Amino acid sequence: MVDNLWFTKHDEEAIRDLRDFIPIKIFDVHAHIYRQKDLNLSSPWIFSDCYDDADIAVWQKSISKILGTELRKALFMPFPTAQCDIDAANTYLIEQLVKLPNSRGLILVSPDFPQELYRKHLENPQVVGFKPYHVFSKHNPTFDSSIDDYVPEWVWETANRKRLIIMLHLVRDKALADLDNQRIIREKCIKYPRVKLVLAHAGRGFHAPNTVKGISSLRGLNNIWFDTSGICEAAPIKAILNEFGPTRILWGSDFPISQIRGRCVTIGDSFIWNQEDTINWDNLGTLCNPILVGIESMRALKEAADDFGLNSFDIEDIFYNNTVMLLEISEKNNKKGSERGMKNAESIGKTEDIRSTDSIKSTESTESTKTQDLYNHAKKIIPGGVQLLSKRPEMLAPDLWPAYFKEARGCEVWDLDDRHYYDMSTNGIGSCLLGYRDPDVTKAVIRRINLGSMSTLNPPEEVYLADRLLEIHPWAEQVRFARTGGEIAAIAVRIARATTDRSVIAISGYHGWHDWYLAANLGENDALRGHLLPGLEPFGVPVELRNTAVTFRHNNEDEFQKVLDNYGDKLAAVIMEPCRYHDPEDGYLEFIRKETAKRGILLIFDEITIGWRHNFGGAHLKLGVNPDIAIFAKALGNGHPIAAVIGTKEAMQGANYSFISSTYWTESVGPTAALATIDKLEKHDVAGYVGRIGSKIMSLWRMYSNKHGLPVIVEDGYPCLAHFKFNHPLSQHLNTLYVQLMLERGFLAGVSIYPTFAHTEEIVKSYGEAIDEVFSIIAEYIKEGNIEKMLKGPVAHTGFSRLI
Repeated sequence: MVDNLWFTKHDEEAIRDLRDFIPIKIFDVHAHIYRQKDLNLSSPWIFSDCYDDADIAVWQKSISKILGTELRKALFMPFPTAQCDIDAANTYLIEQLVKLPNSRGLILVSPDFPQELYRKHLENPQVVGFKPYHVFSKHNPTFDSSIDDYVPEWVWETANRKRLIIMLHLVRDKALADLDNQRIIREKCIKYPRVKLVLAHAGRGFHAPNTVKGISSLRGLNNIWFDTSGICEAAPIKAILNEFGPTRILWGSDFPISQIRGRCVTIGDSFIWNQEDTINWDNLGTLCNPILVGIESMRALKEAADDFGLNSFDIEDIFYNNTVMLLEISEKNNKKGSERGMKNAESIGKTEDIRSTDSIKSTESTESTKTQDLYNHAKKIIPGGVQLLSKRPEMLAPDLWPAYFKEARGCEVWDLDDRHYYDMSTNGIGSCLLGYRDPDVTKAVIRRINLGSMSTLNPPEEVYLADRLLEIHPWAEQVRFARTGGEIAAIAVRIARATTDRSVIAISGYHGWHDWYLAANLGENDALRGHLLPGLEPFGVPVELRNTAVTFRHNNEDEFQKVLDNYGDKLAAVIMEPCRYHDPEDGYLEFIRKETAKRGILLIFDEITIGWRHNFGGAHLKLGVNPDIAIFAKALGNGHPIAAVIGTKEAMQGANYSFISSTYWTESVGPTAALATIDKLEKHDVAGYVGRIGSKIMSLWRMYSNKHGLPVIVEDGYPCLAHFKFNHPLSQHLNTLYVQLMLERGFLAGVSIYPTFAHTEEIVKSYGEAIDEVFSIIAEYIKEGNIEKMLKGPVAHTGFSRLI
């Protein structure tokens, strides 16, 4: 018998430690209410004589005691038993819901129960979905049932049509690690994308390793959530956080299970409930005072949250906001704002915390504008609005492209308004070749952070990374590190000038923002200022640097020869991208190599973008031409700042006596991330993989542009940097329109893509379907002459020009 309406002093002590963790606003997403007569029990059960009938008032009294605040909102459902009178239980649920208009309910469903009775209950606006359960399966034993045995197809179809919730309690020994369960969940979520599937009990993670092992199988499903009800161990919750982040986790009490004194624990290959009728607390050999499952579950959630580093906003999401969004409940008087991420929101005076009102209504959520509001504010206090020209929304779809991300995993991104996108664009401007938050790189980085990432002493990882780079590049003998691409290019140029005691640099490509590079855009006189590299204005670059950097175009031997003729004995280095979108012409790199070597000019290959992507270790290894110096950044750290310059001992001499130094080049996260990244790039032949993915996408562009008669040109370049262009007088308008239409379909996509290891065949297929739709619409607009009229904002700005 459970007799836990009142706390013991041990409950009080345990919950006292959790008070600061529990937020003010709470929505219980998993609570059972019932009349015992509807359960048709054949014998007394654990709740006899205390919770014979558990109505909303009993739930409120019990759970409010745990939370320390009066609870008035929950997602209620009947308690399922094999002999349950389903219709009576559902009717009682609806009668009870009237008492709390802000709460919602799920009705019990079974394969054989008449559908017309369900339809009657679904007419109630407080009923938002279904609660199937394995006890209604005909499979014997029911615990071994397949999902299809107790969730009939019409439940999925109805939930999809009406945007309803299915609260699914997985069974079978392995629960979420069961391959059949994984298969069915994926199939149903993809087939029925409007279904809101909630996997109860962290995917029934009572045996924690099941959720830990199985959670990755659900990657990419965006109509799935997890509640924490009854889970007393942190591991399954942490596994969900790692794969889905905090916005897919919902707090639930699992009332009245919450009132059992004890906890569920992983044992061997299963789990047990340590409670009054399964364990003799007086015979344990040590003093033990069990507390309520509801408190144990809260402890587990707090442990997972602390380990993951969740902040107060995340906790409020888990306890309240995620459920409100799932149920499509909007708050009255909710002012659109961008309080999240704005530490000084009150001083800005444009945000109102949605948690300030307790009144909710059942309607579609008001469109949130937090992302755009924050960007509008940023443009007032940050010149240019953002730190990187390529990340300005105006470069893709002004007023529509999201400026900020809240979460990024794999190739998926969530903005501040919780809108979900697949990134089919540059994936962090080429920095995340493995995908965002790669688990192996992240694991290595977290270890390093937990051990300390900065010290008065130096990180040994920089030596390990230097050894690794020299192993991959046998021609190189020495290495220096920085943290960004622009820095490392400047360092390479400084080294070259110091080594050769010369000043002039010849350039062919894009190499950053520093003065040494933009000096090339000063021109020979003021009339030519900004002419060579349109879009890269040299304002602020001393005119005295004029003629210290000169340019030549890729694959143009005549232009290079002219540079040699004019500056030969003054040239310290030639810095160039060995390739960008195509192989260089036959003999071109060899010509550059021969002529620079002949004159004592150092040849620097900039592998910042193409390196690792086109070929493991860099494109020059595949092209068979070794430079004197090579530089790497971007993908080297897979989103963590790290850059490297490698070179021959002779070429790197200048690094020994030129002052090149910075405090943050000595932190340890960057080299740690690079080591983990390089290992994974090599192990999985990532360059080959992204090439194949890019080829598929190029084929889709060609196929659907031909299908719809669009003037699209897809160049036969490297698939790892796939791109296309509209061959039309209003090409920039069409670029913008393409981006806008893709955003509406949940894709961050422009006319180019940097594929990653996280782009799966399934995601590419979905993108292909969107390309088909979007190309069809654009073709119709072109035919009607409505291109400019159909744009939903200004035309995107153009970027800067390259010499390659």
